[in-house]
Amino acid sequence: MRAKSAPVQKTPLTGYGHTHPIYSVDIVGTQNANNIISTSTDGVVCGWSMDVFAQPQELLELKAPPGYKLDDVSPTCLAFPQTDPTFFLVGSEEGTIFPCHRYDRAGAKAGVDARVSYKGHTAPVMSVDFHPARGPVDLGDLVLSSSLDWSVRLWKVRAPAATSTAAGEPTVSPLIDFVREDVVYDAQWSPIKPSVFALVDGAGWLELWDITVETEEPVARISPSSRKDGRTMLAKSLNKVVWEPSEGKRLATGGIDGVVTVFEVTSGLGGRDDLKAEEWTNVKKLVNRVEAHGLNGAMV
Repeated sequence: MRAKSAPVQKTPLTGYGHTHPIYSVDIVGTQNANNIISTSTDGVVCGWSMDVFAQPQELLELKAPPGYKLDDVSPTCLAFPQTDPTFFLVGSEEGTIFPCHRYDRAGAKAGVDARVSYKGHTAPVMSVDFHPARGPVDLGDLVLSSSLDWSVRLWKVRAPAATSTAAGEPTVSPLIDFVREDVVYDAQWSPIKPSVFALVDGAGWLELWDITVETEEPVARISPSSRKDGRTMLAKSLNKVVWEPSEGKRLATGGIDGVVTVFEVTSGLGGRDDLKAEEWTNVKKLVNRVEAHGLNGAMV
């Protein structure tokens, strides 16, 4: 939080909080009662009060489940569903996505839930995003993840009880694998159009996808205007994308060079004009077909 050029508050460099770089921050709760949740590759998730940054209100150490090749989980990103501020997913350096609980609950202790994990990425997971639950059909169990393995994956989050078996740790595989041409730093659902998401990659591209239209190529692709300053290829990389939340007509990208660019989205990919209920049902039908027949059968 900043006022002019200086922060109003900042967390201290002490043993009470994070000891490694913070890779992901989210705000959860209601408008009048919320917390800042942060995670770092030190394996710690912290909950902070908006008013007090001297030390975290919550500190949760994420221990790896039995059979995991490392003792600790090294989170690189986290995401909460809109309907439950006590449950979240973390993406890890190793490539696995883990479900976690902030507090003890029936059948699971606070921390990593060892009953299920989401495996498909082969490099660090850079972003995880739950589908916004804002339509006539609940799509809140759909999750996008992006990774340094040059891919975006679509997952269906399952209740641990529904996947638990006596055979050991169950693994959930992705529904759809969107293979790209470079590392993908971020992927975010549209807040309005249920089948649309945006991604940004290491080559400097912003792509828009509509999964009910095409799952192998983006429906739109653009790069920020070039600058005549001799930037290297690495400096062109885009590592963040965010939608304007109320109408979904604009989005902003952040680059490794520190430049933020704002784009306007065409009416078919953003905005509430001509928004139809069947857009949600079409996504649900696609997911059902992929679950039943695989992607090739679903797209026939």
